[in-house]
Amino acid sequence: MARLFLISLAVTIAVSVALVGAEYVQAKTHAIERFEQIEGSTLASIRENAWLQDRERLDSLVQGITNLAYIRRAVVADDDGRVMAAAGEEGGEDPLVRTYRLTRSYLGREVDLGTLTITASLADIRRPILERAWMVLLADLIIALAVSAALYRLVQPLVTLPLERMAAHARALGRADLGALPAPPWPTDGANDEFLDLAIAFGDMSQAIRQSYQAMVDSETRYRTLFDSSPVSLWEEDFSAVKAAIDTVRRNIGSDFFGYLRQHPEFVRQCAALVRVIEVNTATLALHGAPDRDALLGNLGTTFTAKSFEAFERQLLAIWVGEWQLAVDAEVRTLDGQRRQVVVNWLVPEGHRQTLERVVVALEDVTERVAAEHSLEASMTRLMEANSELERFAFVAAHDLQEPVRGIVSFSQLLRRKLGETIDIEAHEFLDYLAAAAERMQAQVLGLISYTRVGGASRSFDATALDQALSVARDTLAATITATGAVIETSALPMVHGDASQLSEVFRNLIDNALKFAQPGVSPRILVDAKRNDSEWLIRVEDNGIGIDPRYAGEIFQVFRRLHGPGIYPGTGIGLATCRRIIERHGGRIWVDFSRSEGATLCFTLPAAQTVQQLGLRPQGSPNTAR
Repeated sequence: MARLFLISLAVTIAVSVALVGAEYVQAKTHAIERFEQIEGSTLASIRENAWLQDRERLDSLVQGITNLAYIRRAVVADDDGRVMAAAGEEGGEDPLVRTYRLTRSYLGREVDLGTLTITASLADIRRPILERAWMVLLADLIIALAVSAALYRLVQPLVTLPLERMAAHARALGRADLGALPAPPWPTDGANDEFLDLAIAFGDMSQAIRQSYQAMVDSETRYRTLFDSSPVSLWEEDFSAVKAAIDTVRRNIGSDFFGYLRQHPEFVRQCAALVRVIEVNTATLALHGAPDRDALLGNLGTTFTAKSFEAFERQLLAIWVGEWQLAVDAEVRTLDGQRRQVVVNWLVPEGHRQTLERVVVALEDVTERVAAEHSLEASMTRLMEANSELERFAFVAAHDLQEPVRGIVSFSQLLRRKLGETIDIEAHEFLDYLAAAAERMQAQVLGLISYTRVGGASRSFDATALDQALSVARDTLAATITATGAVIETSALPMVHGDASQLSEVFRNLIDNALKFAQPGVSPRILVDAKRNDSEWLIRVEDNGIGIDPRYAGEIFQVFRRLHGPGIYPGTGIGLATCRRIIERHGGRIWVDFSRSEGATLCFTLPAAQTVQQLGLRPQGSPNTAR
């Protein structure tokens, strides 16, 4: 109520001052208007009478001027300064003076007759205004006092006393156990309905506070239970001092924090010493071999290794750039000196990212996993060496088999020519079987040599145009394509990352299969197209041949696996196995698409070339058709 009265008084004074100021400005404006009125109506008469030296008339005119409102004195003086006529009182505080030159034209020149000086007093203007202002202010003050007293009489029992009781209850709540809040201490007899509603609302708020407090206690209990029982090492830490140190560096060096750390490696250790550990869980004690929290924190410096500081440096860089979560490999030392490999998961929860006064750090012990990975890497190295040795053996064996196989073929042909017509039909059939078997064996040996060469040393992968690789394969099979009347359609093919000669071998084998397994009496029709999938290309080779039985989808890429006898369709059963090996060597995969009901569709993927062409296909054009 006192503040209300003071505010009312301040408003009253401000309004009164504003009114006085406005009235004063208006009165001053009127005084200036009087000067302009005199200049417009009386100045000409004074000028004529000054020319005629009519002092009596001049006295009458200046007397009339002083009778005007706000005008205190008027004086007419000749050009030598002698007073010709004067009226009004001299003096007055804060005068407002206006002087007019009296001139007249005579014989083509201006004659100076003297001056008219008019004086008004601003003090005379302000005096009545201030007197009225004091009266208004006094009246307003009396009214404000009366209204404030009346309001106090009305508000004090209806508002002030209930609010005082509610404030006292709120202070009691602040000192009480929030788990058992007392009921509000006021009657509920229906009086003061608005404040009764407020009291009920306050009671509901008290109940909500109790429930929220209980929920908070339950949540904290659950958090602590999870924190303590987690099998992962958990740390709750305060990085606020670290952030302050980094902010100081930021103001001094600008943006190159990484360079600063390279020049001042001691800063990392200084910041590590600034971290305050709030809490650790049981798994943390077990990881470090500590009997209790005090033993661990008392010897915390001994648990750090060089890799620990490297991981902590990564946390400092995260704070610098505003990252709030990261995972980094590190190493810790137990209290008995054992080294453990860990993954540090560092997280700043929302609500703490301005000050970093709460940071959660989880250490995942991966010592056994790292050891297993190293063991697996060693096993893989030994396996790759054994596989390489086996490939060398297969290549040497296949190469050495070429000579006896070639001898069988050659001597079977010589035997046929030597014996000529001296042998019967059955002997001729035996020689035919021998030559055919030797030729198949020779083809298998050559296929095996080609298969083993895929995994051997070769040129490094480069950006390769698939359309050129396809063109080489098509030229190799040109005679067969012409003989079968085959049509090969291709869309624009992309640039990929690979070995051009081996990719030509893939196209040659797939097109050769499409030509061999054509439907009887139907000209082969082959379609080759490509589609981009993220960072790789999907290549499809479709034909209209006899197709592939889905039951054998997992077998057709095996070495020497044939679905038809040699008397039905030619081949060695190595072509698709060679394709799979080449594609897998390029980091892709190959499979059969059975979505089409007719013919066969072979699909394979290849990584896109890491060149400027990776943004799209080679120059587009209409599809090519080759026969």
